[in-house]
Amino acid sequence: MKATTVLSEFACKTRLDDISADAIAATKRHILDCTGVALAATAEPAGRIVMDITREQGGDPKATVLGSDLRTSVVTAAWANGALAHLLDFDDTGFSHPTACILPAALAMAEEAGASGGDLVAAVCIGLEVFERMSSSGRQHEHVLRGSGFHPTSLFGCAAAGGAAGSIAGLNARQMGVAIGLAAANAGGLTQHFGTWGKGVHAGNAARAGVTSVLLARKDYVADPAGLEGDYGFYAAFHGDGNYTLDKMADGLGTHWSIVDPGLTVKRYPCCGGNLRALDAAEALMTENDIKIDDVERLEVDVHPDLLDVVRFHKPEDGFRGKFSIDYVLAAMLLDRRVDLDSFADDYCAAPRMRAALEKVVVNAHPEWPEDRTARRRTPVTITMKDGRTFTRQVDHVRGSPGNPMTRDELLEKYRGCAARVLKGDGLERSIATLESLETIPAVQTLTEALSG
Repeated sequence: MKATTVLSEFACKTRLDDISADAIAATKRHILDCTGVALAATAEPAGRIVMDITREQGGDPKATVLGSDLRTSVVTAAWANGALAHLLDFDDTGFSHPTACILPAALAMAEEAGASGGDLVAAVCIGLEVFERMSSSGRQHEHVLRGSGFHPTSLFGCAAAGGAAGSIAGLNARQMGVAIGLAAANAGGLTQHFGTWGKGVHAGNAARAGVTSVLLARKDYVADPAGLEGDYGFYAAFHGDGNYTLDKMADGLGTHWSIVDPGLTVKRYPCCGGNLRALDAAEALMTENDIKIDDVERLEVDVHPDLLDVVRFHKPEDGFRGKFSIDYVLAAMLLDRRVDLDSFADDYCAAPRMRAALEKVVVNAHPEWPEDRTARRRTPVTITMKDGRTFTRQVDHVRGSPGNPMTRDELLEKYRGCAARVLKGDGLERSIATLESLETIPAVQTLTEALSG
């Protein structure tokens, strides 16, 4: 299977009219969600550093950094917006985090090209398809990749960003193959950085790789045409022989849209996706039974050992690491019956009430559970009360997932909560109207102006 050719031909020929209405609607929801999360990050200390670095680099002012009037080169804007989009770990998730890599690359290129909102929607949908096709071809190898320290977001995000940005740039099939292959050669990102600001840069690097590769390809730069499937290409290097299958990559391509099926999850909580099921389970138990922390003896969560490679920090002592600690997020849920951006502040983490709540949470690893994807994601929660009563809940489809999607009101509540850190009053509502009608606006600059703060 010539995977590079299959994906490049798809990416260069697909236009908005070729995409189903359901896929367009789903893509717009994820654009709105990712945009809001990036705006929220600009108010964080790490986000301000990203903005400072971007400002210091200067550059030909062709593209906008979200939440500001800062304009810089398309390469730097893609990097900055990607880093912001992934920084808080509040962006969408499915097989890792595609939109935070794809949208920033497509948006930067769309500004430079004077593209329409419809072009942007199509490009993001194309990028999401490239990401899913690439990742699903080696999905059985996922736990090995993560166990080796590779972060799938920035492995598949590079080529996906290249496909999205290349669509905006109008690359032909040969140029698109160069862009996707060159972008994939930048693949990287280490899970060592989980629980730190370093993780956000993974998406920024992927977006930058995609745009840089498109700029080279647009000038007819030459690269090997088998960048993905070659003997020394992407799959051979990262997955290894026997750990991937490319023969289904073209099945339904252009007719079956991955953003609809299998779809992506919009997060309710700004933390690692491995925590989401347990959080929904704990919230449901507390709400349905009116449980208060003072009446709780302990909360137990059962997990597959592989999950603890990801949510691996036990009783963390700084708030940001709490995003990758299943006992920390469950302690926060016990305390407040919610987990939000404020739950990961250092003073919240250090507060005596949090340290006491952590002592109530027990994480049980189950090495006897089968080695399959379903078992690795299972996180049943049991709350034992001081009076001896017990309550147990297992959540299979978290709120915001394709199997249990958020309503429009819920999605907009999340967006407003994030974007209100930058946008106020009429400006906030104008940004929503623009994002929800994105495919109809004649120029993407209308969107970036609405998001400038």
